[in-house]
Amino acid sequence: MTAFRDARFRRLYVGDALSGFGDTALLLALGIWVKDLTGSNSAAGAVFLAMGLPVLFAPLAGRQIDRVRRKPLLMATNAVAGLAVLALLLVRTAEHTWIIYGVAIVHGCVATVLMAGRNALLKDLLPDRDLASANAAFGTLFGFTRILAPLVGSGIYAAFGGHLLALVDALTFLAAITALATVRVVESPPEPTGERFGSELLAGLRYIRSVPLLSQVTVVSAVAFGAVGFLEPIIFVVVEDGLQRPAAFFGVIVSVQGIGSIVAGFTGAWLLRRVGEARAIGGALIGLGLGCATLAVGATPVVLGGAIGIGLAVTWFSIGWNTTLQRHTPSRLQGRVFTTAGMLVTVPQTAAIGVAAGLIVVVDYRFLLVALSLVILLAGLRLLIHPKPAPEATPADGDPASAAGPVPPDPVPADDPVPVGDPVPGGGLPSRRD
Repeated sequence: MTAFRDARFRRLYVGDALSGFGDTALLLALGIWVKDLTGSNSAAGAVFLAMGLPVLFAPLAGRQIDRVRRKPLLMATNAVAGLAVLALLLVRTAEHTWIIYGVAIVHGCVATVLMAGRNALLKDLLPDRDLASANAAFGTLFGFTRILAPLVGSGIYAAFGGHLLALVDALTFLAAITALATVRVVESPPEPTGERFGSELLAGLRYIRSVPLLSQVTVVSAVAFGAVGFLEPIIFVVVEDGLQRPAAFFGVIVSVQGIGSIVAGFTGAWLLRRVGEARAIGGALIGLGLGCATLAVGATPVVLGGAIGIGLAVTWFSIGWNTTLQRHTPSRLQGRVFTTAGMLVTVPQTAAIGVAAGLIVVVDYRFLLVALSLVILLAGLRLLIHPKPAPEATPADGDPASAAGPVPPDPVPADDPVPVGDPVPGGGLPSRRD
């Protein structure tokens, strides 16, 4: 993975690893915590709904990301997240579940800013050729986190409860802030556009519509993840009714998904080079649909095998998705394009969570799994068979709707001197990219 040749990326990676580990350990336990307090599958599934609600305001976050420097913004956001999880120390009984939902909502806001802000920061940190490598590295990290964090989180939760998990998570956010503080990067300066507020807010949507590849990937992904949303509440029924296991077994399924994510992380950059971004995303969606279908089989080995496939597919999708948006979006629009595209994909998913939470009471979960799997498979086939071509060049840092033909990519800024012993790609100063 060529991105690791840059010491600054390695420091960013370590901070993200620590924060992601603590956050995953806690957040996957929130659904179990609510289930234990209320005894309700729907209430547990609603935790994921709460996490998804802030995406409705993602364009506002995107506008702010594009108006400030990304590194200080990421540090401040980690600080807010660390303080928010400490509110979980107040949870004692079922009457306090609203605190868990509140923390879940804050996490949704934080996740939106951290993901888009980090991807935008990578654009200034690494050259374009290392974007897929960096995203694949985060995919591998995601896999290891999915394996270890649920096991550690479930163990701590079972032995000591959710309060200790909250404290651990707060400390990992502090570690992420420390790591970010050591990363030296010259960011592309925020550019005043002179546009009205509404026009700035919609710039990400206009840009996505102007690039056929981004438009197609976003629409197809929105359809697929609208179906994926049904899986969030259903998974607890799969565990309890299908496998006859306690709700905490959900953590085991999530851990097993990490095996697939690790494999995907090591192969994601290669896959993008071989088949292209759109087909890689399409193939990932097909794998996701097949993995979801296996959950309808009431056998633990089959379900765990399907979980590995889901982890593989989701990580391949993430690598392809992030790399596509980064490569084909100018720096000044990174925040708005990432948050707008994320909103367009997540809103159907979040709405589906709410619908599924009601349907699982009256409809057999196996029928729902078959239906959602078919939708995901058809969406993936669309990208695999009829992908739109990638644009030859990134449009200028203006309104893409008015961009006239290919233009040169963003200029490469001078960077801080690199300390002795800090290797960088090509032996020179890093350029802008992701």
